[in-house]
Amino acid sequence: MSILKWFSITDRHIKKYLDLHLAPYGINSSQHLYILKICDQPGITQERLIEDYYIHPSNVTRALNTLEEKGYVRRESCEEDKRKWKLYPMDKAWDLQKEIIRVKKEAEAELLKGFTVQEQRDFSELLKKAGKNAIFNIPL
Repeated sequence: MSILKWFSITDRHIKKYLDLHLAPYGINSSQHLYILKICDQPGITQERLIEDYYIHPSNVTRALNTLEEKGYVRRESCEEDKRKWKLYPMDKAWDLQKEIIRVKKEAEAELLKGFTVQEQRDFSELLKKAGKNAIFNIPL
């Protein structure tokens, strides 16, 4: 069985697709997640992004620095803990949110082409299960 091979191929092609369609906005496949999450939860902390996406802190910092420089997000220090930052979407992020969602839906539709509705549900559930197994069972 070559599950990891197909995870890798799928991941790479989806990232290329997102990169291609998001490039006109100056963002890439790894940065779009932050825009969506910050628009969905204005005031979210950087630490929460790290926890929610299981991404290394330096990668999150680097992505947020880029998004801040490009005018998509702004940071404010937390009143409760000045060492933490709250993240807020700028107008550019709100404007881009719908386009990111559209591009993601297109990518998902292509990925799931030929699947029945039940197969799509099953695939989603199995993928979540595999993701949780990776997070909790594979030591890093």
